[in-house]
Amino acid sequence: MFQRYAVAFGAGCAAAFLFAVSAESSPLAMLLAYLAPLPIMIATMGWGLDAGVIAALASVAGLTLIAEPLSGMLYAASVALPAWLLAAFAATPVARYLPSRWTFLPPYPTAGAVVTLAAAIAMAGAGVVLTAVIATYHGYAEGAAAVTQALTAIAADALNDAGDGGEAKAFAESLVRIGPAAIAGSTLLMLSVNLYAAARSVQLSHRLQRPWLDLPASLWLPAPLGLVVIACAAAAAALPAPASQYAGIVAGGLGAAFAFQGLAVAHALSRGLRLRTLMLAALYACCLLRAKYTLPLLALIGVVDAFTRLRVRAAILPTPRPTSQK
Repeated sequence: MFQRYAVAFGAGCAAAFLFAVSAESSPLAMLLAYLAPLPIMIATMGWGLDAGVIAALASVAGLTLIAEPLSGMLYAASVALPAWLLAAFAATPVARYLPSRWTFLPPYPTAGAVVTLAAAIAMAGAGVVLTAVIATYHGYAEGAAAVTQALTAIAADALNDAGDGGEAKAFAESLVRIGPAAIAGSTLLMLSVNLYAAARSVQLSHRLQRPWLDLPASLWLPAPLGLVVIACAAAAAALPAPASQYAGIVAGGLGAAFAFQGLAVAHALSRGLRLRTLMLAALYACCLLRAKYTLPLLALIGVVDAFTRLRVRAAILPTPRPTSQK
């Protein structure tokens, strides 16, 4: 018992330290801050839900002491609570607590259910940020102008824009326009990457209670969410702000989730191919270098797969036999 709580307390201290280094502007510090949810998720999935709670509370208390109460509250809402909630959901045999007539459900949450919850958390966080900006500046137009002005000054220094600042201002305006959707998508990515790393590390230590999932074959999102993401993408392009921004948040969060499903399709359909490793490496390189084009395409593939079951159809197709040479 003491060992579990000691591990949980240590994980909380590690999480607080990882988030605290985000005050530094170096790339390494930002990378470490990106991993802030990881210790809490490891404690939750490997040592129990109560250990995860202790880790989350210890991290919030530690960050409050290191920095300030406001930073502790921000960290609790944006990192600690989402990390514990997602890890607890993934590791809990929820079917045990459902009515007996629901015996058809799997004992543990599916990969699609976990990703859907992560997307919901990410969209809720982005919506809170957008609402806070609107409330702080008493209107969306005023908030967008203030944020654009601040980002323009930062971009001018980064781009060495010594002219009239047109390039920096255009860059800042584009960030403000796509910012809410980008926050939702990037938050989903952060939570998902950390959850995968936590589950893998707990599995390697033989403490993972739930069975390991074959993600390329088991990541399925509900098909109706495909209609939601399409409708919200259209609304984001057609509606005026701030309605377009809220629609963009849903499109960004669910679009990122369907991009994961598109990656699952690529992994599943490429199994057995001779150049599979090279193909997947090229795909991930495109996701990093040409995200503007690659990620929407993957999301589209994910939506199509949700309705047509591309992976199932490919699995039941007969393997062509080589023709004999005469």
